[in-house]
Amino acid sequence: MAAPATAIWTLDPHTQAKHVILRKYVDQWLPILSHGRFPKVVFIDGFAGPGVYEDGSDGSPIIALKAFLDHASPITAQVHFHFVEEKGQRADVLAREISKLLEARGKPSNLHYTIYAGETFVEAYPKIIAAKSSSSAPMLAFIDPFGWTGAPISIVEDILGRQSSEVLMNFMFEEINRFLAQPEQADNFDALFGGPDWRRFIHTKGTERKVGIREYYAERLSTLAGARFVRFFEMRNSRDLTDYFLFFATKSQKGLLAMKRAMWRVDDSGAFIFSDATNPNQLVLLDGGPDGREIERQILRQFKGQVVKVPEIMQFVVEETAYLDTHFKSVLKAMEEATPPRLEVVDAPQRRRRGTFPDTVTIRFP
Repeated sequence: MAAPATAIWTLDPHTQAKHVILRKYVDQWLPILSHGRFPKVVFIDGFAGPGVYEDGSDGSPIIALKAFLDHASPITAQVHFHFVEEKGQRADVLAREISKLLEARGKPSNLHYTIYAGETFVEAYPKIIAAKSSSSAPMLAFIDPFGWTGAPISIVEDILGRQSSEVLMNFMFEEINRFLAQPEQADNFDALFGGPDWRRFIHTKGTERKVGIREYYAERLSTLAGARFVRFFEMRNSRDLTDYFLFFATKSQKGLLAMKRAMWRVDDSGAFIFSDATNPNQLVLLDGGPDGREIERQILRQFKGQVVKVPEIMQFVVEETAYLDTHFKSVLKAMEEATPPRLEVVDAPQRRRRGTFPDTVTIRFP
């Protein structure tokens, strides 16, 4: 998507899907951290925009604030929101939208926000981390540029190096793909990827280039920025071509699981692809839910001939597949109840009901 020239613009379907993921994740992220050992948490929106679309739909800053305000149990930590918007007119609209929201809902004493008007994300980030409120505070950074500049991986690396901090990054593949071979953009791509090795994709085409660039950026998030887990959600445009990848990077299994739950709210196939052309009017792609046969295949491929406890299976499913912790137990149930059974329960609590799999159950796979 090209950067709009106006202060407010039309909300497109794949941006709406992206916002569903953001909201569903922040809904989980805030209580996980704020009800834990952290007295303060930080949310950064590096390319905040005006906070509203032409039809009145909420932009990402308002979505994040509403996640705080709408939470069923009060958030106990001090929560600091940092909204960066380079365009002054958009920053003015954002300030008005936030004021309207807090006037209508009230401003809790533990909600704090700062708007960095007329500054780029690169310019504002040092100020954000220098703030006393950011010291030792876990961060969630939503980095959503219109192009490929202004979001260097060095900042992502710095964020992920901070305790319990995570990044949700919009990787603008369509624009990157179009301009990859332009010599005047080499420095910008060096900053995005953290080095010159991206140049090997200049002479590739089609799927080879798309998959190569996607996997290379995921690898950079892991090896350079230090993420333990990296997931992405592919967004396609109205012509059913890849527009961008929404990357999530974290060191936390709990954070990974929360993000996968958010992604499944948009695409329940587990392929993590949203396409305007496939379904322009519906956010959830209803195609029957998770594929139990595929889950079984992956479990059997991983644990063939082994005796394992249920938590080991759950760890594999959560960390190594597209599926959730809630998906695999129904598959185990079907495997146990099949004729003949496709697994053997070799150790379990005395009163365990057939088809149930608490953590103390041990299973032998053929």
